[in-house]
Amino acid sequence: MALDDPDGTPQRLALGSGLDALPTELHRLVLTLNLADGSGEGLGRCVEDLLHLSDNTIRVEQLTAGVYFAFSGLDRDPRQVHTIPECRDMLRALHERWPYWLHFLAPVPELWTVLLLCLLPLGPGVRLPNGRIGHELDRKALKNLMLDLTIALNDLHEQHKVKLVDRQRIFKAAMQAIEQATGSRV
Repeated sequence: MALDDPDGTPQRLALGSGLDALPTELHRLVLTLNLADGSGEGLGRCVEDLLHLSDNTIRVEQLTAGVYFAFSGLDRDPRQVHTIPECRDMLRALHERWPYWLHFLAPVPELWTVLLLCLLPLGPGVRLPNGRIGHELDRKALKNLMLDLTIALNDLHEQHKVKLVDRQRIFKAAMQAIEQATGSRV
């Protein structure tokens, strides 16, 4: 398995393929999600991979804000990811079993937008000038999700004895990306 490319491109790996063999030098990782793994044994393998990240202190340190995700096989699908029911279902199922996004997910507003829109109930959409559909976020649901994410983050940090200064830095970076994704303070 190759390390990060010299140009900074993160290693791509199919979620559910076994993350126990990741090199220790790896600091960024793109997890590709296959919709066929959205339930049953496939989902179980995906959750096992994610738990391998959060149960291992070295991985917790290495991959802080270094995980990206992408769905495979949607290159030609014109729909936005958050409007595809199978994508929403898969991310929700993963989140129920692995809520550690605040620690691991890269602080990229576009990633957070997709994750939040998949995890939150979608209200009516409005077509934007760029042709995309914008959705107003349910503020109460967002607040509850943020509470769940923060509790999970604190539990993870407590379990792995992450220093307070690092906890604050990780939380701040994630919150800045989320605020950019939502267009407001959360």
